[in-house]
Amino acid sequence: MRYQVEKRSSAFTASPTQGLSPLPHIHPHLEMIYASAGSSITTLDNQEFLLEEGDLFLSFPNQIHFYYDQSPVNGYMVIFSPDMFRDLKEDFQNKRPTCPIIKRSQLPTDMAKRLSVITEKNASDSPYDRICAKGHLLALLGELIPHMDLVPVSADHDSIKNLMNYCSEKYTENLTLDSVSKELHLSKYYISHIFKERMNIGFTDFVNSLRTEHACELLKKDVSITDVAFSSGFSSIRTFNRVFLENMGMTPRDYIKSKHA
Repeated sequence: MRYQVEKRSSAFTASPTQGLSPLPHIHPHLEMIYASAGSSITTLDNQEFLLEEGDLFLSFPNQIHFYYDQSPVNGYMVIFSPDMFRDLKEDFQNKRPTCPIIKRSQLPTDMAKRLSVITEKNASDSPYDRICAKGHLLALLGELIPHMDLVPVSADHDSIKNLMNYCSEKYTENLTLDSVSKELHLSKYYISHIFKERMNIGFTDFVNSLRTEHACELLKKDVSITDVAFSSGFSSIRTFNRVFLENMGMTPRDYIKSKHA
């Protein structure tokens, strides 16, 4: 299974969405999905929840999430940094919802219109419109958050965040359980436990998924397969080909052909 640790350059994005990503990903932002139509099985920190038409999904920072659309979800996606809203930052950083779904009956009746306004103003060239977009989002959050049951983050939350950040920065190097354990002062058995219990993936497989993601970006730029393999952190061409096939369902050469087809 592939994983993606996103490093977002923007603190605030808002856009219409057509279909949701099945790729597990994690980032230090909040992610809001409103389903105007369609439905999806949403997975958050290894728990499944049903997002139906008219519902809203909200993940907090550094929660692993992905989606499996039962029917394509059309609506809006808003992704924003917790640093944007000082009054809510403590909740965003130190608490998590027991359920990330807010049902249609609990949402404002003009939800789609509000998100349309946020999306339009945030895309404007006017800095004042973008300020308005943030204001609209803050007002909306003030109505939404009371409908979520927030609980304190688990004791291993900081360890998970540190592991994700470290692996996302060092995956092109010779990254091992021993080296991560030494650098982060965590037991390698504890690290293995976190990956298997929280993410349902082994440490090595997770690191290889990051390397594969990086390799895909390089292959789109016509970099040679050999250079891609070693630049992405793989120890040999043979290992690279095997891992890439496992993650992508095709060889690196076939992947290149698919992008030029």
